[in-house]
Amino acid sequence: MLKALPSILCLFLCLSISAQTTILDFETPETTTNFQYFGSSLDGTVNMTIANPDMSGINTSAMVSEHIRPANSETFAGAFAAPAPAAEIDFTTDNQACMKVWLPVAGDVRLKLEASTNGGENWLASQVISETETWVEVCFQANQPSLEGPFQAATGFSYASVVVFFNFGEVTDTDHTYYMDDLIVSTSAGDTDGDVTFSVDMNDYAGAFTTPYVAGSFNSFSPDANPMQDTDGDGVWETTIADIPFGAHEYKIQLDQWAQQEIFNGGELCTITSPDGQFVNRRLVVSADATIPTHCFNSCFACGDAVTITIELGQGAVAPDVNGFFIAGGGNFGNPGDNPLSDDDMDGVWTIELERQRGFSSFYTFTNGACPDYSCKENIAGQSCSNPNAFDDRFMDPVMQDTTIATCFAICSESATDCGVMVEPANITFAVDMNDYMDAFTVPHVSGMFNNWSGDANPLVDADGNGIYATTIQLNPGDYEFKFTLDNWMAEEIFQEGDPCTVTSPDGQFTNRILTVTEDELVCFEFNTCTSCTLTSTDDLEVDLNLFSLAPTIATDQATLYFAQEMNNEKTVQLYSITGNLLREVVINPSASEHQLSVSDLSGGLYFVTVRTANKIATRKLIKQ
Repeated sequence: MLKALPSILCLFLCLSISAQTTILDFETPETTTNFQYFGSSLDGTVNMTIANPDMSGINTSAMVSEHIRPANSETFAGAFAAPAPAAEIDFTTDNQACMKVWLPVAGDVRLKLEASTNGGENWLASQVISETETWVEVCFQANQPSLEGPFQAATGFSYASVVVFFNFGEVTDTDHTYYMDDLIVSTSAGDTDGDVTFSVDMNDYAGAFTTPYVAGSFNSFSPDANPMQDTDGDGVWETTIADIPFGAHEYKIQLDQWAQQEIFNGGELCTITSPDGQFVNRRLVVSADATIPTHCFNSCFACGDAVTITIELGQGAVAPDVNGFFIAGGGNFGNPGDNPLSDDDMDGVWTIELERQRGFSSFYTFTNGACPDYSCKENIAGQSCSNPNAFDDRFMDPVMQDTTIATCFAICSESATDCGVMVEPANITFAVDMNDYMDAFTVPHVSGMFNNWSGDANPLVDADGNGIYATTIQLNPGDYEFKFTLDNWMAEEIFQEGDPCTVTSPDGQFTNRILTVTEDELVCFEFNTCTSCTLTSTDDLEVDLNLFSLAPTIATDQATLYFAQEMNNEKTVQLYSITGNLLREVVINPSASEHQLSVSDLSGGLYFVTVRTANKIATRKLIKQ
C-alpha cells in the first residue's frame, strides 16, 4: 500500500509553479510515447503504458509509464523515448521540468535531454528520492549545469529527446519496477540570486603573494573586484560575494590581480573545461545562499587531503579510435568521452592525471572511443584484474599517496610498454590546390575528426608559392572525416551527398571528405572538388615525408633537424611563419647529419620547417613556447 507524501518532502520537491506545458501524461495519443530500454537484458525492447497501479496521493491519473530494471543490469541502464514526445521540452521560456515518479527502493532519478533543436548541449540532471512506494514529484532546474561534460545549463534551449534512468549506478540481483507520469515544463517562483562565501587555504602555497581574489563569470573575471581576507592570520582567506544569480558559473582563485592563478588539467572533479579546451575553471552552482567548503589553492580538496593518480595505458597492437582512449565507469569516472587519455608524443602510451581525495577507490574500465553504450569497452573477462561481479571491470584499491597505475588496453599488465607490437602512426600530408579559388583568403586549414573540427589547429602553408598549400599530420590507422576550411571557418568546402570522395552522415546534415589511413600518404585535392592534384614545388620537387625528423616539436630555445642517412647532398633549411612568410633560410653541408635550429628569438606560436634538396622537399610543424 502506498503511503501519503509527507509535507516536508513536498516542501523541497514540489516547487511553486505558474503556467505549465504537459509533455507526457500517458492519457492521450498526443501525450503518450514508449521508452526503449538499453543496458540490460531488455535492450532494444520498449516499455508499456499501464493502468496506474496505485491511484493515490498526488497521482490519481488513469495511466502511467512502467519502467523495469532487470537484475544484473549495466550501471548505466535506462530508456529513451521512442518516438520522441510530440511536444519539445522548451527552456527558452520555462525554467524547470517536473515529473511524478514511484520507486520500489530508495535511489535517484535522472533525466537526460538530447537532440536540442537550437544548439544546446545534451543535459543530464538528477534527484535523490528517499521515499519508497509512494508517488513523488521531482523537479529539475534548467539553470543547473549538466552532470556530464561540457557541464552546461539547459536554460535557453529546447530538446526533442528524453532519456530516463532509475537508480543509475545500481548493481542488483533483483528485478525492480518503477513508474513515471506527468512530465511537464513550467516556471518556478522564488529567489533569483544568493550570497556565496568563498575560502581558500594558502598554507601549502610556496610562492610569494599579497592578496588572493575570487575571479569568475559573475564578476567578468575581474582582477580586483573581490579580494579575500585572512583576519585571524591562519592562512585561510575568505570573502562573501552577494547576489550571485542562480545557475551555473565558473571561477578560480587568482593572486595579486592575475600575477598568479590556479592552473588545472581538466580532469579535476570541481572543474569545467571550455569546449575548445582553452580554459579550465572551478564549477559553481548557485541555488541559494551557500558557503563553499575551504579548499587548498589549486586543489578540489582540503590541504593534505588530495592525491594525484596518474594513468599510463599502453595501446599495444590495438589501433586507437579517432577519439582516443578513455577511462570510464565505476560510478566515479563518468561515461566514455568524459575523461580522455592523451598520447602527445605518439609513443603508444596514453596518460591522464586525476586528482582525487585520499583513500579514493573505485571500479573502472578503459574504452577505445567515446561510445555511450560501452560497446568499445575493453574485454578482460577471465583475466586476473577482471571482477566478474562488476561487469568485468578493473578495481582501484584505496589510494593513500600519489600513485601511477600502468597497464595495457584489454590486458592485465603491470607495464604500459609491454603490450605487444604497437600500431605505428602514419604521416599524412594534406594538400589543397587553391589556384582556381577566386575569393580572398589568408590561410587554408584542414579540419576534421582528428582535431575536433578545429578551424585553426592545422594551417596549411604554400612554401614555394605555387598555389598548393600543405601540412603533415601524424594519424593512427582508421577512418577519418575532414574538409579544407579557410581562415577559421570563414569559408569551407561544400559537398553534395553522393560526391565520390565524401561520406554523408545518417541524418543527411553533414557531407565531408573521407580518408582511410593505413600508411604514409599524400592527400591532395583541388579546393571544393574531388579532383586530385599533384603536390610539387615550382621546381617539380618530390614530397618525401622521410627526408628529416624534428625534435623537439615544442621548443623554447632550439630544435634539432635529423636528416635521413641517404640524404648526403646539399640541402636548404627554411623556416616559415603560420601565414607562409619566409623568416630564415640556410644551406646545409652535404655531409651534415643534423642541424641546430635556434628559435629563442621567435614569439610563441606555430611555425613550419621545410627541407629542400635538388629533387625532394618535406615540411614539419614546430611550436615555439
